Formats: sequence, structure tokens, C-alpha cells
Amino acid sequence: MTNYRGNFLYGFIACGPYELVPEFVFDKLFCPSVETDKSTGEVKVAQCGLRRVESALLKEYQRDEIVISHPEMLAKSIGPNTSVVGINVMDPLGMAPVTTTMSPEKLSYVAMKFKKMCASIIQLKKKYGFKVVVGGNGSWELAKPDRMKIHGIDTVVIGEADELALDLFHDLESGDAPELLHTFVRNIENIPPIQGPTVNSLVEAMRGCGRGCDFCDVNKRSKKDIPLERLQAEARINLDYGFDSIWLQSDEMLLYGCDNKDFIPNADAITELWKGLKLTGANFIGTTHMTLSAVASSPDLIRDLSTINDMDSSGRWLATNLGVETVAPRMVRKHLGVKTKPYQPDEWGKVVREGCRILNENHWFPALTLIIGWPDETPDETQYTIELIDDFRRMKMSGLVAPLLYQDFSERNSMHFGNLNESQFTLFWKCWQFNLKVINDIIPIIIRNKTYGP
Repeated sequence: MTNYRGNFLYGFIACGPYELVPEFVFDKLFCPSVETDKSTGEVKVAQCGLRRVESALLKEYQRDEIVISHPEMLAKSIGPNTSVVGINVMDPLGMAPVTTTMSPEKLSYVAMKFKKMCASIIQLKKKYGFKVVVGGNGSWELAKPDRMKIHGIDTVVIGEADELALDLFHDLESGDAPELLHTFVRNIENIPPIQGPTVNSLVEAMRGCGRGCDFCDVNKRSKKDIPLERLQAEARINLDYGFDSIWLQSDEMLLYGCDNKDFIPNADAITELWKGLKLTGANFIGTTHMTLSAVASSPDLIRDLSTINDMDSSGRWLATNLGVETVAPRMVRKHLGVKTKPYQPDEWGKVVREGCRILNENHWFPALTLIIGWPDETPDETQYTIELIDDFRRMKMSGLVAPLLYQDFSERNSMHFGNLNESQFTLFWKCWQFNLKVINDIIPIIIRNKTYGP
């Protein structure tokens, strides 16, 4: 459990091969531990998802019955009175696109850390007899009986656990919990406010996006906006701990408060959100995800957000993640749902270029993703995206382009490097050629950003 030295970019290093960097270097240099009580193993900051479950359980359990423990200090937190151990996972087996791209056919750091933690849990479970439940964005990787057995898991939860967490823990204690549970939050009031600080001052502003991309798990969630008053309260918890900024977790931040079917951003709602969070005393407000169609349709909004953050006068850049995936018209129409709205699918390539230009003009550093190895993509369609990368070089776009191998949740059609055709490999190579060209711009931004990496 780490703050990534105040920059989420370091988190990508955890997706790399375990054998590449010695573990003590990884732990000390890139991903040092969060502040932890060394006598009890309890962490001072934790992932937002764990904080949500913690708050849900505190509705009935006592404070001293709930602890969020450091995964490498479990023996100090678990004992004869432990009845349930809950684990939050992002990519436990290294099957997510970033990891399979960075660690092809090799054990990644994130997978290695998970295996070590499970080995410890299995030994403690034999001694104390508690139940183990796993949830989080990466829980789907473990939703097979053989994988659950190997890792000592009793129940896997796929989806949003906020509403069901309390009942689930009661069922686990009584031995009545199912092995696999799919769950979604129906009402935003049932998402419990956090009661403790989160990793890198992350505050969940919204869930879902409604864009409908067919390859994205987020598409399964209905869009929910958390009210400003609640966000201010959660921001203050993090600022009181000692963070100086707020990082907004979202699946599509520019759709916060969106009230129209054309997906045109609600500029008033978003600027009110930024200003309201600045009033809590935060230096800057960052966000994890935007969409380039929303950026391109609202250049004045991007300028206003930069002004609220004093980015022009301070010279500070903020990074955010944006998905490009492909710019081939047929592929866009087939796979990207309404990601291009308010524009047409055939305009997506132009929208991507314009969106990146607007972001750079306003001191935003786009961290873009592309999907490489679509099962139904032709070489001519790959060429559209190759030309996009060439245009990025010509326009001197300041940003990163992360080419990610196509991953199928069913695992049947997932792409591997050995299966790439010539045009797909060319696209992958050109992306990294481009990234190396801008690396000198990236390093000082990372150093300055601290809590503002993507």
C-alpha cells in the first residue's frame, strides 16, 4: 500500500516485470509504504474503496472491530477474534491491459505482491479460521473456483459493494455467503462517506460515464454524481491529514452534472465543483479521467478550470487520462458507443487532435491510451491511428501515448505480442518513439506534480 511518492505515474511501474527491479529498490524508490502504525499494522491512509467498505461496516460494528491493515503487516492485525478479511484488488493476477503490455509472459510486481499477501493470509487462515472476501476493480480476474482455492478466497464480489457490504460481512461470519456475487449500487445515498484519508488525497466525485464503450467494465455502472457538499467534507478529511491538494476520481469528469443527451459538459456544475473544492483550502484540484470529445466541445471550460487552479501564472501542468483507443471510423462506430458525442464517429480523429491541442494550451498534460490488437481490425484501419501518432509529432503534442494490448474479459480473444500483425506492431513502436521524444517534458512535470500525476 503506497502513495507512489505523491504521483500516480509511479503506479505504472508496479505493472512492470518483477525481475526487472530488485524489490527493495521498488519499495524504497518508487512505491514506499503509506504511513502505518508499526505496532498494529493499521494504515493511516487507504484506498478509497476500502474506506467506503469501512464506513459501511461502521454502521453496525464498533470502531475497534474494524481495521484497515497494511498488506505486509497482516500478522499484526489478524488474530483469534478476526472473523472476516476483506481484500481490495486492482489487478491481482496481472491480467489488465497495462500489465499484460508491460510484462508480457512475465510476473508483474502487482501480481507478485498479491501472491505474497495471499501466502501470508492462507497461513493465518489455517491458524484462526476466518473467511476471505475479495472485491475491487480487478476482482473479475479471481472469479474462477480454481483461482479462488489457490489464493484462499471464500467469496469474490464483482461490482459496487457499498450497499451490500454490511449484509455480506454478516453472511460471511455465519457461513452463508455465496462464492460469487455481482452487485451494483442503486441509490447514490447508499454510497457511505469516507471517514479516513485516502491514498494521494483521492476523492470519488462520480461513478460510471454512460458512454457505452463495449470493451470497458465501467460501462456496466450507471452514472452517479456525488454532491458537492459531500465532496467538500471528504476533501477536508484528506487536507486535515496533511495533503495539500485534491485528486478527483471519476470515469469521465467532464460529464459531472451533465443534463443533456448530447453529452455536452455542464460547465456551471463543473466550475462550481472546482471552486467549491478550492474553498476547502486545496492548492490544486486534479482529476483522473476526461474524454476528448468533451474537451473539444468545451474549450472555455478547460480554460476556466486552469484559471481556478492558477495554472497559467504558476506554470504548473496537470495530467489526466483520456482514452483514444482507435480513430478508424468503422471501429469507432462499432466499439466506442457514444464516446464521440457531441460529435459524429467519423469526426473522432479530428476531435482527438483538437482536444489534445486545447489541453496543451491550458497546461493539461494528456495521458492517452490506445488499444492495439483488436480482433476485427484490418491493417488499413490500424493505419488511421498510425497517422494520428505522426500528427502528434508534427504538432509537438506534450503528452504520453500508452499502447495497450486488447484484453477480453472472457480471456478468449486477448491479444499477445506474438499475435500482432505488422501494422499493429508498427503502431506500438511509433507510440514509444513518440513518448521518447517528449520524455524531457514529462520528467519535470512529474517532479512538480506530486499528487497530480495521472
